This record gives sequence, structure tokens and C-alpha cells, in this order.
Amino acid sequence: MGDQLFPTELLLKSANERISYFKNFTIAHPKLKSAFKEFEDNISVANKNEILLIFGPSGVGKSTLFNKIINHYNKIHKEDMIKDKGFVPIVGLEAIAPDDGRFDWKDFYIRSLGSLYEPLINQKKILNAGELSQPLNSKNAYRRAMENALIYRRPRAFLIDEAQHLSRVARGRSLRNQMDILKSLASVSMVPFVLFGTYEILKFRNLSGQLIRRGMDVHFPRYKAEIEDDREAFQNILWTFQKHLPFNDEPNLVENWEYFYIHSVGCVGNLKIWFNRTVEYSLLNNQDIKTLDLCDFKKFEVSLDKIEKMADESIEMEKHFEDMDSECKKRVLMKFGFDTKNDKQSQKNEKQRGKVGERKPNRDHVGFQ
Repeated sequence: MGDQLFPTELLLKSANERISYFKNFTIAHPKLKSAFKEFEDNISVANKNEILLIFGPSGVGKSTLFNKIINHYNKIHKEDMIKDKGFVPIVGLEAIAPDDGRFDWKDFYIRSLGSLYEPLINQKKILNAGELSQPLNSKNAYRRAMENALIYRRPRAFLIDEAQHLSRVARGRSLRNQMDILKSLASVSMVPFVLFGTYEILKFRNLSGQLIRRGMDVHFPRYKAEIEDDREAFQNILWTFQKHLPFNDEPNLVENWEYFYIHSVGCVGNLKIWFNRTVEYSLLNNQDIKTLDLCDFKKFEVSLDKIEKMADESIEMEKHFEDMDSECKKRVLMKFGFDTKNDKQSQKNEKQRGKVGERKPNRDHVGFQ
């Protein structure tokens, strides 16, 4: 046995306990910490009715960031919750994919009330002016109950994971309606909404000038093999995982980092799911197994045809996102009558920008907490 970082007594425990340990283990890797810091910076200056987008490729670790934010706010507001039983520091839920191709807002309101710890949801009643109380059974009534709950609970933010499911609508006009609903919820409750999703949610960004004015973005990218610091960080992540694999002998994953990089597309979320499956299968089939080798991981690797599709989608959206600012700048300058060809400062900035994927001379901090 080497110098692994998991508790040594774990080796004496059952396979299920060892599996549970590794599944619950997460790494605060550089891109996760950067996205978390950017979220904190944005939410600290956000107006109460703003909408924040956190996006990146599938499997990059957005759900881990989602849970990290919720756990962080619950921890720092623990005493506030003891003093005020009605206070909920932050709310989070997953947007459920619709069965019929259209997002179900009534179901969303009901699930939101559950996340806000509202009691007796199905028995609630609303009182309209000059009317008797009516059962809470319509979509509008559930929405009003959610708005009231947000006002009463006063969360710092409302997080929605898998927010790309909100875009499951039949027409472009309906897509704008989806964001108008969120904008209205944020305005009435004075709670900022934070959407976590794949690059699909970028279609929400520019639906109207009002939505642009009231929104902020956090890009959570994958690790790129062509960037030296990203390669180093990815290898550090592999090293940390291998130190926490609950086996007698530590496997050497780092020497095969290119294999693990390719089959995870440089996304830590993909890597962790893959490792979870390998650990669970190996321990359930042989609790006395001493270590893992490459053959164990190959059982659950994503096939190369799927990897190619995932890589194409990620690279295309990354390039679109990275090129967007420079192209928008040129169009904006032209709209306001500036001559972009003779704009020396613009030309200077373009020269200094460098190629996509090319690093500047300075290095980012790489480390774990």
C-alpha cells in the first residue's frame, strides 16, 4: 500500500462503503474554482431581478458547481437559518426535460415550492380580492404561491440546473416567452435567477435588449490539451483521483493521461462518472481486488465515435463563443459609424489578441483546496 489520501480504515469496510466514499469525493480543480469565484463576483453586484447564465460543454462539471454553491451558502448562513426559521439562503432545482416537447411550468412551480420547503403544497389556497379562497390547482395559482414563497424565504439566488430544458419549445416566439417568465419571476420576487446548462442556453442571451441588460454570463470551459497549463491541471486531477481510489495499491493513471483525456473530452464531470462506474463494477464483482489497471477502465470508456461527436460540438461552440466578442465589436463600431479599417487601436488589439488556444506569456495559478 502506498501513500494514498483516503482513510486507511476504509479498506476494511464493505464494497458499498468504499464505492460511496469515491462517489462522494469531488475535486476543487482550477476551472471549477474559477467558475465559482466568477459566480460569487457576479452575484455580489447583481441586481435582485437579474438573470445569470453559467454554461459549458456537457460533462464539464456544472452540476458539481451547482451543488458546491448550494452547500457553500447553506454553510455560511447556518446561524441566520437558526435565528430565522423562514429564511432559505439559496434555492436550487433541476429543470425536468418535458415528455411532450414543451416545458411544463406548472410542474416547475410545484417542484420550486418543494425546494422552498413550503408545507402542504397541494392543500394551499389563495384569496382573491372580494372572493372566497380558492384551491391552489391552476398554473397561475401555483406561480403566485411560488412568488410569495420567494418573497417570504428571501433566498440570495434561485439556481436552475439543466436549464437547456427550458428551451424545449415549438416556436422561436415561445422561446422568448420562457425568458420573459423568468424575468417576471425575478422582478416580482426580487431574487436573481441563475441558469446552469450546456451551450444551448446561449440562445437565451440575445432574445431582447431588456434581457441583455439584465443578464450576466459565466463560461465554465473544459481543459484543452493544446494549452500547457490545462494539460498540467488535468494531470493533477488524475493524480488526485488515483490517490483517492479505495484500493490497496495505487494505480498510475497519470502515465496514461492522454487516454483519459481523449475519452473524457477534457471534462472532469465525464471523467468522474467514468471512474465511478469502474470503481463500482470492480468492487461489486471482486471486493478483494487490490488495484485497477487500464483494462478495468476500458470496460466503461465512451466509444470513439461518441467522443468525436462530443468533441465536435464542444469545439464548435467554443470557437463560436470566443469569436463572438471580436465579431460583435466590429459590427457595433460599424453601426455607430466608426471606420473599423482605420481604427489603429482596434488593429493593435487584434494583433495582440493572438490565435484561439494560444497562451499569453503569463501563467494561471494551478492548485487544489
